[in-house]
Amino acid sequence: MALNVNLFLLRISILALALGFVQAQVSYDEIKTPQNAKWLESVDLSTVPKLPVRMVGSGTCPDALCDGADNDKCFESCGNNPSPEDIYGCPQDHQWALTFDDGPSNYTSELLDILDKEDIKATFCVMGSHVAQYPDILKRAYDSGHHIASHTFSHPHLMSLTNEEIIYEVKATEEAIEKVIGVKPKYIRPPFGEADDRVKGLLKTMGYKVLLWNVDPTDYDVYMLRNVSSLIQGSFKMAVQGTDTGLNLNEDPGFISLQHDLYKQSIEQVPKVITFLKNKGYKFFTAAACNNDLSPHSITDESLSSSAANIKNQKVASPNEFINNAATNATSSAASSSTSARATSTSSVSGSTITLASNASYIMSLAILVLSVTILF
Repeated sequence: MALNVNLFLLRISILALALGFVQAQVSYDEIKTPQNAKWLESVDLSTVPKLPVRMVGSGTCPDALCDGADNDKCFESCGNNPSPEDIYGCPQDHQWALTFDDGPSNYTSELLDILDKEDIKATFCVMGSHVAQYPDILKRAYDSGHHIASHTFSHPHLMSLTNEEIIYEVKATEEAIEKVIGVKPKYIRPPFGEADDRVKGLLKTMGYKVLLWNVDPTDYDVYMLRNVSSLIQGSFKMAVQGTDTGLNLNEDPGFISLQHDLYKQSIEQVPKVITFLKNKGYKFFTAAACNNDLSPHSITDESLSSSAANIKNQKVASPNEFINNAATNATSSAASSSTSARATSTSSVSGSTITLASNASYIMSLAILVLSVTILF
C-alpha cells in the first residue's frame, strides 16, 4: 500500500514539474487570416517598389559576406539592409525599451503584473489572431499605458506574400486591435525581422513605422534549457558592457530588446533584467517614447474621450526628463559592473516558429503527457 502511495506521489510530482514547461503548440500555417476586398481599395500601391516575392529559404546563402552588398539577396542569412526610417534602438544613451512579441498569451498577465509593480511601460507587438483569443489582456495592457504595435495576424514571412496578402495581414490585425481598444497601431514589427524595400514601402504607404531591435536574447531558442536564466540575462549584460550585438544596424546608443510573452521562463527573467538595468542607470521607455513619439496609436473618433483619460493617467518619463538626470545616472551606473558568457545572437531571426494553441490543443497535449507518465510508471 505504501509503495502504491509513493508511486502516485512520484507521478504527481513529475507531472507538476512537466506542466511548468509544457506549451501547447500550433503551426502558424493553421491560422486563417481574414480577407476583405475593401481593405485593398484603401491602399495606394503606386509608390510601392516592384520587387519579386521571395519564397522562404530563398535568402539563405552559405557563403554570404553580410557586408551590405549581399544582405537583401541573403536576407535570411544576414538580415535586410536597414533604411534610415527603420527603428532599431533608442537614440539616446542609457535609454531602454522592453518589447514583447507574439502575444497576448496566457502568460501576459504575469508580465503585466511585473511591469505594473516596477511602474514600467513596454511595447507589445501583438498578433491579430491572439488578440481575438485574449481581448481582455490586450485591453489591460493598453489601459495601463503600454505601447501596442502590430505583429501581423498569422506571423508569416512577409517577403513571401503578395502585396494583397500583406494588406490582409495588416488590416486584419488593425481590425482586431481596434475592436478591443478603439485605436489602431502606428508601429509594426515584421515577423522574423524580414522586410525588403517592397515590404517596407507597402507598410509605409499604410501608415506604419517599421520597428526592429538591437538586443535579442533568443528566448525562443533557449527557454527550455537549464541555463535559460544566464543566457537571457547574459544578452542584456553583454549589450550594457558595450559588446557588439550584431543587430545595431543604425548604431543607436540606446537599446530596444526583443522578448516574447509566450514563454514563462523568459518572463521570469524580466524582474532580474529590470533590476540589473536600473542599477546601471538605465531609464525605461516604450519604443515609441524613446524615439520621441508620444502618439504611437491612431485615435478613432469613437475613442477620443477614453483615450484622453488614458493618456492623462500614463506615467511615461520623457527623454528630456532623462537628460536632466544624466549626471546622476552616470555616477550611479559607474559603481557596478558584471561579466557573463555571451549568448548566441543572429541578425535575421526574430521569434519562435510556434505559438500558443487553442484550449482544445492544450488539453490534448496535457492528455498525452499524463498518458506518457502513466506508461512510464
